[in-house]
Amino acid sequence: MRKWVLWLGCSSLVAIAAWGLPAKANAEKLLQKPLYQADVQIDPVKKEVTGSVAITFWPEDPQRAYLHLYPDVFTEQHEGMLWEELLGKEPVLGTYDNNRLAVDGKMVVGQKERHILQVPLQANEQSGAAASPRRIQLDFAMKLPHNDGRMSYDDHAIWLGNWLPILAVHEQAGWRLDAYEPVGDPFYSEIADYEVNVTYPAGYQLASTAADAGAEVAASPATSGGKKTVRLRVENVRDFALVLMDSTYQKAETKAGNTLVRTWWRQGDDELLAKRIHEAGAKSLAYFQEQLGAYPYAEYDVVRTGGAINGMEYPALVFLDGRHFAAGAETGIVTVAHETAHQWFYGLLGNDQLREAWLDEGFTEYVTLAFLSREYPLTGAERVRRRLENGIFVQWYVKEELRPWQALSAFPANQSYSDLVYSRTSSMLWLLRGAWGEERLHDVLREYVQTYRYQNVSGEQWEAFLSRAAGEDARAFLDYWMKLDMSRQEQAAAWLERQRDKQRK
Repeated sequence: MRKWVLWLGCSSLVAIAAWGLPAKANAEKLLQKPLYQADVQIDPVKKEVTGSVAITFWPEDPQRAYLHLYPDVFTEQHEGMLWEELLGKEPVLGTYDNNRLAVDGKMVVGQKERHILQVPLQANEQSGAAASPRRIQLDFAMKLPHNDGRMSYDDHAIWLGNWLPILAVHEQAGWRLDAYEPVGDPFYSEIADYEVNVTYPAGYQLASTAADAGAEVAASPATSGGKKTVRLRVENVRDFALVLMDSTYQKAETKAGNTLVRTWWRQGDDELLAKRIHEAGAKSLAYFQEQLGAYPYAEYDVVRTGGAINGMEYPALVFLDGRHFAAGAETGIVTVAHETAHQWFYGLLGNDQLREAWLDEGFTEYVTLAFLSREYPLTGAERVRRRLENGIFVQWYVKEELRPWQALSAFPANQSYSDLVYSRTSSMLWLLRGAWGEERLHDVLREYVQTYRYQNVSGEQWEAFLSRAAGEDARAFLDYWMKLDMSRQEQAAAWLERQRDKQRK
């Protein structure tokens, strides 16, 4: 083992205290993670979802809490090219109602603004302690929108991404109540546990963030009028997504380590292509475990949806739209590898996707390039070439004062978002790989994931982590690459060259 690897391993406890939450504080935060308990009914004929959710949590603000009601976003029209690219040219609106709200069993009146519900937290008469847990209960009913996005349906499936009410993040500076943006993934959440009971008609199949293959059937069709209810349980996830599929769906299953990988596709899809996507999903999950650390979930589902979302990541479940499963398509392997990598960068290691999207998308794209370069070298080489081309030559974006390290709302188009967040960040890491070598870089990334596992990490924390791993301040390097500060170009190049020289010694 090289000296720097030994040092990094021995310093991991110091790193937790110096760069992130202290070990004790982080352990306490995980013990006080929220618990979401939901009972929902899905009607695939009427395209309706009804139910209730109870959220037990430890409030950091004793006066109020806020819930994101993302389905409410799709009850009104949105204008502009970016919304059209997200939802399609002729989206059909849905409906969303929440008519019963209670805190600790007592009815309260919430205030809704945009898609955010403010919940008043009256004094807890039982304990009077601000540190005691509270319980919000909310009933909801929605008719699903029909669009090309993350929550919609077609003739064979209903896919529900970002559909359950979820607590807004409370930071030291206050509540994060960001608007839903049409660019990128406008989500920011904390680790939580979920217990979700889902009732749906017999004859349908279900894949979710939980381990569905071993899920308990609470009510069978024989005793509940042709419907079944399954109990879904999962710990330490940032969200809970699911897909309800009809009998036209079939699946392939493979074990990757201790995780069952399942890929779902439909009759009429290219079956050979679907199996290649499945193989790539299983291979990539195994590769990322080897490079980045163990995957903690028992099941991982790759589900073919409709729409045109391309790919979308959720904990232990990803969506791939149907274009990847059509004869002649060549994009499925790359997309499934990218979405699988998100299980680490976004899933296990969270971040503020609205203000620092490069921390999940850029790191995800880098490790995707590394995987493709090993397992699919021709595909990998071409993807690396294009990422470097788009990530290095950014003069136009400098002129327009755009950069990777900015809020989603500042990106005028999906192309600038892709070039800067995906290409610029993965190019930076690819060049660091050239200086350090793959083994060292991946050891550092593994330690980074382990240090901040189940937390939300910031750009400043990555800067401190990288500086310590490099043995010198990395600020100029990141200012040039992530903030497009051209005055730092020579310093960034010199920093990288010094790292190369150190590695040679």
